[in-house]
Amino acid sequence: MSTRREFLTQAALATLMASGTTQAASADPAQPAPGSPATTTKSAGALKTYTIPHTDLVVTRLCYGNAMIGSDWDSADFIAQSVTVIRAAHEQGITFFDTADVYGKGKSELALGQVLKATSGLRRQVVIQSKCSNREGGVIDSSGEHITSAVEGSLQRLGTDYLDILLLHWPDSLIEPQEVGRAFDDLHRAGKVRHFGVSNYSPYQIELLRKHLHQPLVANQIQLGLAHWHTDPGASKAAITHGAEGVISLDYCRLQDIQVQAYSPLKGSNIGKPPNLLNAAADATPEVRKAVDTLQDLAHTHEVSPAAIMLAWLLHHPAGIVPIIGATKVEHVVDNCAADRVQLSRAEWYALLRAVAPIEQHT
Repeated sequence: MSTRREFLTQAALATLMASGTTQAASADPAQPAPGSPATTTKSAGALKTYTIPHTDLVVTRLCYGNAMIGSDWDSADFIAQSVTVIRAAHEQGITFFDTADVYGKGKSELALGQVLKATSGLRRQVVIQSKCSNREGGVIDSSGEHITSAVEGSLQRLGTDYLDILLLHWPDSLIEPQEVGRAFDDLHRAGKVRHFGVSNYSPYQIELLRKHLHQPLVANQIQLGLAHWHTDPGASKAAITHGAEGVISLDYCRLQDIQVQAYSPLKGSNIGKPPNLLNAAADATPEVRKAVDTLQDLAHTHEVSPAAIMLAWLLHHPAGIVPIIGATKVEHVVDNCAADRVQLSRAEWYALLRAVAPIEQHT
């Protein structure tokens, strides 16, 4: 990872060389092509890696998301619990960490900051991604003022002077792209944010924003997983399947070299009643039961858990999807990381897709 001083130097050179959305080439020509798996790993047993498109950032294929969903954010031991699990994720080889200003009401960033502070040199060994724009009361705020203040707050809580990536957390109906562009320019020029992306954005929302940016959008984080094989970011679906509309967001991101990050990969929709493939109810429909049985059979074949198979299913896709695991227990982190060594066959991948396809999605 670059130091802030190195980054500022590179940014200054890139500013002189680039115009519009043109990007400088990777600082290391030996790095793998954007979005493709790295040809080597750091050490024996290390997790496989990707290079994020339009950047020199090499990240593990699994990202740890420290939202700590399901935990009591107001608990007195929330930070201590979070620190333990974050450390476990790093010990398993994960070098990519995702957070947001609203997670744990800021405490998740404080916990990640404690981990960074406790280990000398760790900040340069990992990639930190945070998000902003969500505010209390259901307000989405992508104003330049809020973006700037949110980044300052995140940097303070994390105890670092730069973010590797900043994502706009959710589409803002009142967005003014020119204002966002100015905020991104200021943050990039000051060395406070290296790269930018979005979350839950549709292709048209991305295009509107890109029209007014000088930096590339390097990632789009969407809800995606076997139990939720289509999602609805904005007005269009993003899917693994081959429906008429289904592939629009996923294939759009592939076409534009935008990394697809899958949040809640082991869950379904936040609305409706998606199938629970890890803990099916006793009265589950025959379709759900068949999907669960298929998943368990493959887990037995590959000697991993059903959760690891669900993650491996996403990892097998050629889009280079990065699942964001949000495990809140150390043993679950270890379990999830086993997905990195699973190689599904094409027949197994489609068997899982066929198993979930008949399940009605009540959204």
